[in-house]
Amino acid sequence: MANSIRNTAIAALFAASFVPPIGARADTPLNAATVLKEMPPNEFAVYIAGIVEGLAYARFRQDSAAAGQKVETGMTCIRRWYFDDPQIVVTIEKAFRKYAEHYPWVVIAALVKQECGE
Repeated sequence: MANSIRNTAIAALFAASFVPPIGARADTPLNAATVLKEMPPNEFAVYIAGIVEGLAYARFRQDSAAAGQKVETGMTCIRRWYFDDPQIVVTIEKAFRKYAEHYPWVVIAALVKQECGE
């Protein structure tokens, strides 16, 4: 039951990462610049956490499939990178400004790759 609830929560967060910010029009590109400009801080935090959790779970699935057994090392690295660093939001905001034309999940995936590999 707990795993089912956890998996549902992760799936919801991941799905929420693709929802455009409030105020964005259908013809507005959902790039890092749009997210920084349009998304309120509390929504930004949830949006980013959803992307990070989605990447962490995808990494868990990839590593586990390759090994033929559960491998949580990559997933744990990604989660620690985000949740244990009190300055991570500042790092992400700087990256969003630098790579403003890219999709937010692409920018975060690049940051994760630098820290935790592929």
